[in-house]
Amino acid sequence: MKPTAALLATAVASLLTFGPALASESDGVACPNGTDASVSDGVLRCSITLEFMRMSMCPRLDFPNYTQIELRGVDQCKPQVVPLHGRASVDSAMTPMTTEPRLVPSNRPISDVKVLATTGLVLPIPPADSAYQRRTDQISQDRFVAQQTMHFWPIGMPLSATVGHDPRNGVTCPTGFATELLDNRRRLRCMNADVRKAGCDAVNPLNPLSPWAVERRSGRDLCVSKDITGNRVVGQYTIPTGVGYVGALGNPASHGWTLDTDRSGHGNVDYWVNKVAVLKYPVAR
Repeated sequence: MKPTAALLATAVASLLTFGPALASESDGVACPNGTDASVSDGVLRCSITLEFMRMSMCPRLDFPNYTQIELRGVDQCKPQVVPLHGRASVDSAMTPMTTEPRLVPSNRPISDVKVLATTGLVLPIPPADSAYQRRTDQISQDRFVAQQTMHFWPIGMPLSATVGHDPRNGVTCPTGFATELLDNRRRLRCMNADVRKAGCDAVNPLNPLSPWAVERRSGRDLCVSKDITGNRVVGQYTIPTGVGYVGALGNPASHGWTLDTDRSGHGNVDYWVNKVAVLKYPVAR
């Protein structure tokens, strides 16, 4: 058997979600469960992948009397009587009509109630004939398969904000607003807050030869150093980096900062967040 990977085509989709919209700016926007969510450089994109299938068939239009199909490797069409142009057989064609598209990887048809409950009504754009690639089958008819990625706006995105924009470009937070990724990086929220990675002072005054170093861990990150005798020293708190804050000012929590331990979407890295003043919807790109 010689399987051939299906061609991946990209198309803009019409997708009418039936699920409840998120309530306000404080909820942000999210890709529905069961769909693909990707985040790159602060841009959230929602998509699904559909698979279209057409079967192998004989005869081909250019060999109309080659009506006998042989299922061996690449399906072959053979003539019932006299061959044309000395050709004993030719590769099979594909049926002109496709079966109902199915969602990848669940393999459920788009009319399935579970698909409708997740994504709403999907209105795919049929792929061009050139998008289909043959998948050989040793015991049955070959199949011709094409995949199509359909992008759509996340739930909670105001309709007015999407006019004139392409969902393939995704959504992002406005300039000046920090990006918060929630729900396993499927939901994006924008806040007018100062978000800084937790770090440490460069110099340990008790032992200048052993500067403070941040120790990332599950739970609260630590600032660690060594005293003059070589023993491990653990600081009382980390500090927000990049804003001129130094440990001598005291615990940042006493100066309007909130520690976000193992910040969502950032692994085991802690962040310090200044008080949130405003929440806002993301913008379409």
